[in-house]
Amino acid sequence: MSAIQEKIDKFWIGLILGLIIPPIALFGVYKWVNRTNSFMEFVNKLSVWGIQTDVFLWCVLPIAFVFALFYFLHYDYAAKGVVFPTMIYTIVLLIIDL
Repeated sequence: MSAIQEKIDKFWIGLILGLIIPPIALFGVYKWVNRTNSFMEFVNKLSVWGIQTDVFLWCVLPIAFVFALFYFLHYDYAAKGVVFPTMIYTIVLLIIDL
């Protein structure tokens, strides 16, 4: 195992990436789609249009790419760290969708 792999292959690195990537993706969608409304107005419009859960789900999708990257690089501990926030986000989205 190389020194770089030892530094990156940490559970907490995967955990932090798994926690921050969906909000960053949501902010990117907000900036890309919206020009005049505040963030809360944007979220309320998504709710009114009935696509709030769908947009949030698409914002969670980039975690899968990070997981795949860690998996194929054999960074097993970092990949495990990505799984935990993914499950949390998925449970929250299921609760929102009910």
